[in-house]
Amino acid sequence: MGSCNYVFAGLVATSAILFWNFNIDFSAHKYSFPSPPEFTGPLTPNKDLQNANLILKGKILGPESILVEGDTLYTGTWDGKVLQIVNGQIKKTIYLNHPLSTCATYDTEPVCGRPLGIRRFNKDLLVVADTYHGIYTVNVAKSESKLIFSSKTVVGGYASKFLNDLDVVDEDTIIVTDSSTKYGRRQFFHVVLANAPDGRVIEVKVSTGKAKILLYGLRFPNGVQLHPNKDSVIISECTMARILRLYIKGEKVGEVEVFANNLPGLPDNIRLSKQGTFYVGLANPRKPGQLNFVDLIGPYPWIRSIIMSVIPERTLVTLFGKIHAHYGLVVELNHKGDIIKSYHDPEGKVIADVSQVSDDDKYLYLGSFRAPFIAQVPKRK
Repeated sequence: MGSCNYVFAGLVATSAILFWNFNIDFSAHKYSFPSPPEFTGPLTPNKDLQNANLILKGKILGPESILVEGDTLYTGTWDGKVLQIVNGQIKKTIYLNHPLSTCATYDTEPVCGRPLGIRRFNKDLLVVADTYHGIYTVNVAKSESKLIFSSKTVVGGYASKFLNDLDVVDEDTIIVTDSSTKYGRRQFFHVVLANAPDGRVIEVKVSTGKAKILLYGLRFPNGVQLHPNKDSVIISECTMARILRLYIKGEKVGEVEVFANNLPGLPDNIRLSKQGTFYVGLANPRKPGQLNFVDLIGPYPWIRSIIMSVIPERTLVTLFGKIHAHYGLVVELNHKGDIIKSYHDPEGKVIADVSQVSDDDKYLYLGSFRAPFIAQVPKRK
């Protein structure tokens, strides 16, 4: 019996006992996936990700999103920092919020902040989504940051609990995902377990600070990327293992289509490549013939509800690290949403839990919400 089976059997038995002893909040939603796609053709396993050069290994933690500009990288880390990295060395550190003496812990994360999605806003400014506090512009040259949208702003009846990724439509319009209206980032495993349709996509007008909901009812919306033709954005619906396309202009404005379905993992951030395709980082890869915890528990919302009600939050975060698939996987999609190439680390020896892929002409730069480095991987022709 595999480790997933042992864990699952134990959870079922424990849940049945706990059911009679605790007041359970039955908030989890039922879901199911088709069988995962075969790892053949463009998904044929390789070990390309094991050829990574590990930038700043042991000196940073959780570089979730990465912006690549020549020999300069920008990223946000778990301890609330926005970093400018030049030729592999940290050149500047900017705090979006006043740091505590100790950051990068479960308790201090909401205070220190957690920068996630990062983009170029204009020639002088970056724009960064701090999952707890809001959207900031950052002037790296002056080491200054400015809050332009507070997470406390009520949009559609809710403040933002889990701001995640963003993209810039123009100098006055930013689109950002709010992954859950109930749980924050440090409760991300609750979002996975509940799989509730309470995530949303928000449009923010920079000049006024006003915001509106573009799309609601999503299950863990995560990465967002403006389509090259500017008429739509594509959005990772993480716990549905798919990517959606939302039209924001033109005759189809407001319409939603499935762009890529039944992905071989849970999609995180999406970024446009130098060659005009899309790179998608995948967490918890789904490989045929291997039991996957997220797939396995989908039909059993009562078990997931009990887990969320009984196991302490900080313990759940640790539990996820033990039961998810240890496999590194990146896919490249064409404009039709088809997988045309993939990069693998089958044993997760170097990197798993890829949150984002950005590139230049020669390399991929991989972010991760938990890795202590940025992985630089040679691009395959």
